[in-house]
Formats: sequence, C-alpha cells, structure tokens
Amino acid sequence: MNKQKLSLLIKKMLLRAGVYGVIRTLFPNRKAAILRYHALAAPQDNFYTSPAIALSPAEFEQQVKYFARKYRVISLDEIVDCLRQNRPLPKNSVAFTFDDGYSDNLEAALILKKYAAGGTFFITTEPIGRESRFWLSEVTLLILKTTQGVFRLTLGEKQAEFALTDAPSRWKAIRELVRLIKSNDRAVREEIRRQLSKQLGEPALLEEVQNLVLTWEQVRQMARMGMLIGSHTLTHLNLPNADPEDARREIAESKKVLEEQLGAPIRHFSYPNSGPYEYFNAQIREFVIESGYDSSSTSNNGFVSHSSDRFALERVRTVPELAEVVHAMEWERVFG
Repeated sequence: MNKQKLSLLIKKMLLRAGVYGVIRTLFPNRKAAILRYHALAAPQDNFYTSPAIALSPAEFEQQVKYFARKYRVISLDEIVDCLRQNRPLPKNSVAFTFDDGYSDNLEAALILKKYAAGGTFFITTEPIGRESRFWLSEVTLLILKTTQGVFRLTLGEKQAEFALTDAPSRWKAIRELVRLIKSNDRAVREEIRRQLSKQLGEPALLEEVQNLVLTWEQVRQMARMGMLIGSHTLTHLNLPNADPEDARREIAESKKVLEEQLGAPIRHFSYPNSGPYEYFNAQIREFVIESGYDSSSTSNNGFVSHSSDRFALERVRTVPELAEVVHAMEWERVFG
C-alpha cells in the first residue's frame, strides 16, 4: 500500500471513529467554510470537465448529508451580512457553492433541498441563454469525442499539432489549449474555438456541448427551491487578460441579465478561470464593486473570517473523498 492510500485509509478511520467531531467540539471553527464545487458527474459519464473538479452524485450526496448533520449550513447571504454588519459568524458553519452552471447542477440543488440545505450557484449567462457554447466544455468534449486523430492550431505565425490518438494525448491537448485560452484575451480564445469547431465540430457534438449547461427555466426552478444565484460572467472570460472595458462588461452585464431573468437582485460574483493563472486583480476587484455586487468569491483555499476581503472571499476546495475534505477542515485547521 502506497503512502497516499495509507493516508486516506487513516483519514477514513478517523472519520468513522468520530475524531473529527471531537475536534469540532473542543476547537470549534469560528470562521466559515465556503465549499467550492463545479460538476456532478461519475468518471464514466464525465466527458465535459476536468476530473479534478467533478464528484459523482452519490459522493456529493454523502458530503451534503454529513455537513447537514454535523455542521451548521448557512447561506452566502448570511456570511456576507455577518461581515458587513460585524456580527460573529456561526460556529462550525459551511456554505455550498457551485461555479459555471453545468446542467448537472440542478441535481445538486435537489440533493441540497433533500437535506434542507441551500447553496449558491454562480452562472455563466451566455451559454445558459444558448447565445454561445461554454468554451471549457466545448474544448473538452470535442477533443475527447472526436474521431479525428490530430488537431492543428495556427495562431499568427505560430503553429502547433496535437496528437489525439489515446486518452493521455487527448487530455494533454485539453490542458494545453485551456492554458492558452486562460493566458490570453478574447480574440485568442475565439480563434482557438473557431479552429476547433472547423476541424472537430461535428454538428451532433456541438449540439451536445450546447446542452451541457442549465436552461433559464432550470435556473428559475433552482431559485424557487431557495438556492441563491450568483454571477460567473457572461462567457467565462479570463478577466485580467481581457481589455478592461471587455472585462467590465462581462462582470456588469451578467448581473443585469440574471436580474432580468430572475426578477431578483444578484448580490454575489465568482471570479472564473482559477488555477495557475492570474484570474483576478485589483482592477477586476474594483469592477465587481462598481457593478453593485456585495461579494465576490475566489478559488483561494481557506476559511472566511472578519479579516477576509469581502471581494476576495476564500473557499475550501472539495474532492470526491469526504474524509479528505473533513480532514482539511478539522485536523489540518487545528494541528496543521
């Protein structure tokens, strides 16, 4: 048994033995844990997003059931209001959040409702309105499902060829194309998408990409269930690399679209395109404030406290294994 498997086995034993519950009782967390999720897809069904950010529905339900019983589930509204009004955050509190707006998020909302829990779903609006395809899923699905054995990309005078002969080569191509898109502006993104669509975009695959995100009626259904809806920009553009006015429009217009569609104020924003890329900065933060949001969430790992920046809120990274998440929230918090 390797070290990683042994470590997970020990964490599972600690979870079953109630050790983490003892830690919570003796050393309650007076900060809030905003849990960060993206997609619900079992590995065999996941052809549209990175395996690193997907849980199966069963894994997610296990986590919701545990947190609903062992923690105090609160809304992002309550967290932000506590920060604004300088009120104490409830002890051992967690909030659920989802980024992007995949169609599987409706199942996540139904699971949350089943356990009398709520969540905040950050929506990328243009794909929801079928005005454009969600580019991350477009890149992933076209590369994974194409029958072509190669993709050739030309950007200016630079040319690259990506072998698509097996799963490892396809995932390597996806990672490189995502890196290029997240590291550049809209023009580069759209040129890559144009060439992908031309070479690999069979009509059935493009239609499949279009249907990977929620519809407006589903978003409204989730809101009626008590879920909070937040903005994740118009098109999931990398904001620091965009022209400033383009970035400002992505932030402000997505709020307006959501408010028009839902007939309710949109208070919260989530910065897209995290990872080893600059995905927000001081200027982008100011655009969020100017647009009238009350908070914005990052992918920076950590807990929210009164020393947190309300427009750069920390969140807790989640993984499929419940024991790993709880260990990070309790053991590492106290003893790490």
